[in-house]
Amino acid sequence: MLLKSSLLLLFIGNVYLSHPLDMGVIFLIVLTINLFKNKELKKGLKKMKFLFLFYMGTCFFQLLYLQEGEVVYRLYNFYITKTGIITVTVNFLRIINLIMISWLANSGNLLRGPLKKYQLVGECVMEMVPEAFSLFKKRMKPKWFFRHILKQIKVKI
Repeated sequence: MLLKSSLLLLFIGNVYLSHPLDMGVIFLIVLTINLFKNKELKKGLKKMKFLFLFYMGTCFFQLLYLQEGEVVYRLYNFYITKTGIITVTVNFLRIINLIMISWLANSGNLLRGPLKKYQLVGECVMEMVPEAFSLFKKRMKPKWFFRHILKQIKVKI
C-alpha cells in the first residue's frame, strides 16, 4: 500500500511541478526505487533503447524550435536559449519519470482488472516502435499500417 501511495504522489508531483530541480529530485527518487524494487529494469531499458534515441532527437528539435529568452549558444540561424534548455530538460525528465513510474507499477502488479489490459496494450505498443519505423520505410499506406498494428495488438493480448 505504501508503494502505491508513494507512486501516486510521485506521479502527481511529476505532472504538476515544472522546475528542473524538482524534476531532478523526482527522477532520482524514482530511479532509486526502480533499482531496488524492479527486477526487470535491464529488460525495460533494452526495450526503450530505440525509443530513447527517437525521443532525444525530438528534444533536440524542440531545443532548436524554442528561440525565446537569453541566448546561450548560436548555431547558424538557430539560437539555443536558456528558456529552451530549461523547457527541454523538464519535458525530458517528465517523460523519463513517467516511464519509470509505469515500470514500477508493472513490476509490482499494482494494476488489476480492466486496467491490466490497458497496461498490456501500452507495453505492446512500446515494443512495436522499431517495427513501425520499418513499416514507414516500406511506404505502407496508413490504412494498412494501422490494420497491421491493431492485428499485432490483438495477437499479443
